[in-house]
Amino acid sequence: MDESHFDNLIKSLYSALVRPTGFNEFLSKLIKSLNLLSGSIVMVNKPLETANIIWVEGLDISGASLFISDHEKQDPLMARLQKKPPGELITMGDYEAQQTQMSHPEFFLHLNNDLDIYYAAGVVLADDKLWSSLLFFHRSKNQGEFSFDECILLEKLIPHIQHAMQLYHLKLQQDKQYILTDLLFDQIQQPVILLDESGYVCHCNKQAELFLTQHRYLKKINASLHWANARNDQQIQKVTNECLKDHSTRHLHLKSPCGTSVTLSFVPLVHVENRIDSGIAVFIYTQNEVELNIQVLCELYDLSKKEGLVCCGLVNGRSPAEIAQAQYLSYETVRTYIKRIMKKTQTNRQNELVAKVLSGPASLLLRSEH
Repeated sequence: MDESHFDNLIKSLYSALVRPTGFNEFLSKLIKSLNLLSGSIVMVNKPLETANIIWVEGLDISGASLFISDHEKQDPLMARLQKKPPGELITMGDYEAQQTQMSHPEFFLHLNNDLDIYYAAGVVLADDKLWSSLLFFHRSKNQGEFSFDECILLEKLIPHIQHAMQLYHLKLQQDKQYILTDLLFDQIQQPVILLDESGYVCHCNKQAELFLTQHRYLKKINASLHWANARNDQQIQKVTNECLKDHSTRHLHLKSPCGTSVTLSFVPLVHVENRIDSGIAVFIYTQNEVELNIQVLCELYDLSKKEGLVCCGLVNGRSPAEIAQAQYLSYETVRTYIKRIMKKTQTNRQNELVAKVLSGPASLLLRSEH
């Protein structure tokens, strides 16, 4: 699936916040894109131990609801999801189907005969003491298992779906029918920055304020988003202008000099009449990578700045080829740097290097700064 197709799915997803039909259109597009049998969002009431389908595409909702109420406790996918944290995708392939057929033959028979479901994937979107919201995708046996690439796509979509669901339920609670408000964004746990029609920062939720305070490279300066590196800063301004101009979703992947990855998703805000309204919601995603104090690292082991950056890449598990691409170096140059780093740090293997660096002042000083 190309980037434009993915962006269209994201736009359809966030447009559900103002559509009377909710997430049905998004589910319909996703089913078509991935050749699925069906998709559904289910709400589970924990105290009552009941499950109800809220949105469904590709299945008869009355038959599916009846099936869930009769067989929910026999569903192995539901049982597995109850043990997983929100956001973790679980798939059921041939092996799991065969296991289900042996362990729960009646359930398996109904699943295939009544609903034509053989393969499934699911994820917990949100979970608290009272409710759990679950997302399911289904396929018939003829449609085949979920491929690795399809799972990667679904995993990319899951954080967006979680955010959209959070906003949707907050919107219902407040009985709002118009453009998303600052208050809605304040209540979600993901860092979100709102830009106005000119691309200026008009609101940051608490998580975004904390992120901008702690992050060394992404900053709010004169009511605008800026990156310390000129090239990345130009990319942010370019993507902001493009998003405002053609109202399309954009994703920008940036890296700090020490290898920390930040992804900015620019999502146009939509209005109840289904037209684009001025403004952008910028969602911030980070990878859990180790950030090192480059200056201390270089002084400690007498590394050059380039060697320090290569060392950061090694600590974060990157291959020489990935480091070469990220630092605009040749593969052979990176290999040479690695040999020098190993010699200067008196280590022979990457795991020894990682252990030594992580237990040293370059890592500890940075933690104390945060």
